[in-house]
Amino acid sequence: MPHGLARLVVLLGTLFVTSARAAPLILEGEVPEDGGAFFTVPFTVTRGTVELSVRHDDLSSSNILDWGLIDATNDFRGWGGGNSEPIVIGRTAASRSYLPGALDAGQWKVLVGKAQINSRPAKYRIEVELRTSSTLSAQDRSPYTPAAPLDDTARWYSGDLHVHSIESGDARPGLDEIATFTRSRGLDFVAVSDHNTSSHYDFISAAQGRHPRVLLVPSVEFTTYAGHLNAFGASQFVPFWLGRDGVTLQSALQAFDRQGAIATINHPTLDLGSFCIGCAWQQPVVPSLMRAIEIGVGGWDETGSLFDESAIAYWEALADQGVHLTAVGGSDDHRAGVGLNQTQSPIGSPTTLLYSTELSVAGLTRALREGRSVVKLRGPEDPFVSISSLTTLPRVGDTLVGSSSTVQALVTGGGGTTLVWVENGVPVQEIVVTSDPFTSERTLTAPDGRSARLRAELRVGASPRTVTSHLWLAADSPPGPPVTGARPEAKGCQGCSEADGALLGVLALAFLLTRRRA
Repeated sequence: MPHGLARLVVLLGTLFVTSARAAPLILEGEVPEDGGAFFTVPFTVTRGTVELSVRHDDLSSSNILDWGLIDATNDFRGWGGGNSEPIVIGRTAASRSYLPGALDAGQWKVLVGKAQINSRPAKYRIEVELRTSSTLSAQDRSPYTPAAPLDDTARWYSGDLHVHSIESGDARPGLDEIATFTRSRGLDFVAVSDHNTSSHYDFISAAQGRHPRVLLVPSVEFTTYAGHLNAFGASQFVPFWLGRDGVTLQSALQAFDRQGAIATINHPTLDLGSFCIGCAWQQPVVPSLMRAIEIGVGGWDETGSLFDESAIAYWEALADQGVHLTAVGGSDDHRAGVGLNQTQSPIGSPTTLLYSTELSVAGLTRALREGRSVVKLRGPEDPFVSISSLTTLPRVGDTLVGSSSTVQALVTGGGGTTLVWVENGVPVQEIVVTSDPFTSERTLTAPDGRSARLRAELRVGASPRTVTSHLWLAADSPPGPPVTGARPEAKGCQGCSEADGALLGVLALAFLLTRRRA
């Protein structure tokens, strides 16, 4: 064979081998009908891989699958949920929702969630490409480190406990945009609560240095197919695949509690069926490990007027069972206030105020544990009301230890509103606010062996506008069973099974046009 021809044959052979090695791994199959809400699809990463790409498809217009990745050492490498773009992971960079790092040779697994299966057999297609060179530029990431207090004044700090960044598959903004918009609304803090991932933690400390006037709080929205909860202050990953590998709601809540995070039930009565998968809370309530609840579900002008009153009724129903939960509000903003439609709320709508001795993650979590919160259902411009005991009694968390206490409500900016005292879940007194500031007092008593609770709210017309958390009273520790009062049956979209069909259809269409899933 002529020398030149031999070289050509060798070159062509080399190109063929290289091409063969670069061909993607094709993984196709049917979604198992049993085995719970999650399953895995294994594939092998070979030695020398410096970057991998995973394309995924549920091959259906009626089924929805979620996607994540577990590496060869069984470590979590990210969860994109409904991200449509490929997963890309390298040693120093990764696509949104995912974590860079070593690409150890061995068996990796695509983690798949059965978000919605409407037609059988449900199928999937996965293409895995193993690369020997990187396509992503190195990223500036660093482990989260708590910031020093931004303010050491004891006062009410305002913020939003439920906001998403680009690290959530259904969200757009980066942390700088979130921080800038948060400050533009006059807020002091914002919790970055991305879905079922920990990738956003790597960017918070650097962004905090660029925005010293807004506290960026690490958080996560622990998203299940039967309810969502936030873990305010969480900065370490907690597995969310309930029913697989021994993961339970209890074990997840315990893991959050060990971090000092506050578990909050999100939008508990936001039931829009398949248009908002798992949004209404249908999981068990674990009183010892849950500490807060969203009573403000989006801004009042957007969706709050439809869901806040049912969320408040649900909160009171839990309190009737002796469950102590701090009231909070969350916008669930996915766009940093930009380009919103009628159903989307900007950061700060609603606004949650927490009374803390300092503006720090530790200070705010302590305020949540002690029930020191006020929720402005529309936004930061709403009037303010707070309650405090005028009786000198020891306080343990959200509970005064004693049998009787005089409680004062202080209203500012509330001229023309109505102050309502709500005792043991029942409105017992309504007073028109005629001055600024305005005060009112009420005596709360707890019968022997029982506990009682009191809160205040401001109403505009017949609608709630600003709501305080409960102040509990009990002579015993732990508190005895709560006093309950007769009140009308809770109404609202608490399941939506009896909701007006046209209204539900309009809401569902709006959510569907916004994004495939909540």
